[in-house]
Amino acid sequence: MACIEKIYSVSALVGNGACNAKCDFCAGEYLRPDAKENKLYDKNLEAAIKLSARYGGWSLSLTSSGEPTCDPNALTKALEIYNKCANQGAYFPNVNLFTNGILFGNKDYCDKYLDKWKSLGLNNIALSIHEVDEVGQAAIYGLKDYPQLEEIISNVEEHGLGVRGTLLLRKGGIDTAEKYEEAVKTLIDKGIDNITSWPVGNPNGTRTEYTPTRLNLHKIQRWLRKNAKMCHGHVWGGGVFDFKGNILRYTDYVTKHNPRKDFVRQLVVFQDGTVAYSWIKEGALCMK
Repeated sequence: MACIEKIYSVSALVGNGACNAKCDFCAGEYLRPDAKENKLYDKNLEAAIKLSARYGGWSLSLTSSGEPTCDPNALTKALEIYNKCANQGAYFPNVNLFTNGILFGNKDYCDKYLDKWKSLGLNNIALSIHEVDEVGQAAIYGLKDYPQLEEIISNVEEHGLGVRGTLLLRKGGIDTAEKYEEAVKTLIDKGIDNITSWPVGNPNGTRTEYTPTRLNLHKIQRWLRKNAKMCHGHVWGGGVFDFKGNILRYTDYVTKHNPRKDFVRQLVVFQDGTVAYSWIKEGALCMK
């Protein structure tokens, strides 16, 4: 058994599990029964943030079993907990909100919440992107229309927040090196110059019918190594690349906790108050 020397980040599920999209391959739906008031949640979120910071953590990710922006009050509360921790020394340089971006197409919504969230420490909006055109995005999310990406970017940046792209690799969508290259260049042209990618899969790390072939994923990684300069690798796999001054990341969707390693990729704070060393709870419990 190894002693933990690094806890890189915290991922916190927030909100009531409501969602304004209908994806065929939703990874969070199975967690929605846990999305209810829990008196342990706030205490354990604070503890997870402070523990990760103590072990060199640098990132807090806010997500949900649904769409986090559908419960803005819960987002505000989670950021208030983080702000309290940051004021006590548990500061993360990266505080990211992972979202489908639908509500950020609404300027009034952005005006109502983004300044407040920024004041509490939020610095990046990470948009989940399945297709780089809005028609494709709408189809994936089961919507009639999806906001123009340029409009979302403008609304967010107007409040001094950064916009990142989570470019999801999905069979039948962006699933080859050629499509990946085209998507990356299109997003950069639209104003998103910080792009993270991982293949769609099950929360336990296994493949689904929507996961691209292993060969095509290998070709995407080979394209990155050939066309971009690696800045550093991740100990859990993948890495960060410089592509003509733009940031490209390639990683896995989940990392199963290995008790023989001396690092934890992330502490995951579930909506039932459980904190685990992995998105896979079994054998990875930290607090309960």
